[in-house]
Amino acid sequence: MVKNESRLHVQRFVSTAGKNQYLLVSAGEAAVIDVSEAQAEVGNLLDDMGLGLKYLLITHAHKSHLQALSDLKQRHGGTFCLHEYEEELLRESDAALEPDRLMQDGEKLKLGEVDIEVILTAGHTKGSVSYYVRAAKALFSGSSFLKKGYGRIWGPKSMSLMLFSLKRLSYNIPAETTIYTGSGDLTTMGKEGWVQCLRSV
Repeated sequence: MVKNESRLHVQRFVSTAGKNQYLLVSAGEAAVIDVSEAQAEVGNLLDDMGLGLKYLLITHAHKSHLQALSDLKQRHGGTFCLHEYEEELLRESDAALEPDRLMQDGEKLKLGEVDIEVILTAGHTKGSVSYYVRAAKALFSGSSFLKKGYGRIWGPKSMSLMLFSLKRLSYNIPAETTIYTGSGDLTTMGKEGWVQCLRSV
């Protein structure tokens, strides 16, 4: 497990398809982000540490991000959090799942010694979010922000939202922040200078 600024421990799991999944631990509290294929491995780690889950987080509600949620919640507890704009897609992807907490842009979730800030980064989906832990200089960006690029878009409106989200991140996230992407390699904001070249929208 990677120690990040000593206040947050981050464990990354990579699926055979290159999808990144994360376990976060701070001061005896744990959360997962986009965990699916790594469910068993994450569960074993939680058992070894004697921890349950405080939060079940997803960056967006595509089916591949949802497949382990019910089992993780049943075995390890946790509050399933979802941005309010993502409810419609959740119903289309898995009508049986119900969020415990609907989040808004700028909302903060307390995990141990750190705050996890919810940042709406629409584009890949209407309610895609990134999770920012300022104290640990960490941004979990899902499919909104990848190394040297961004996730799939679905048309002109989606592209417009994505550009706005990327520009917003570039203005507000410090250069030294590690970007824990939804797929592919990790990066830092400072290494992604292409974002500064995007046209304003």
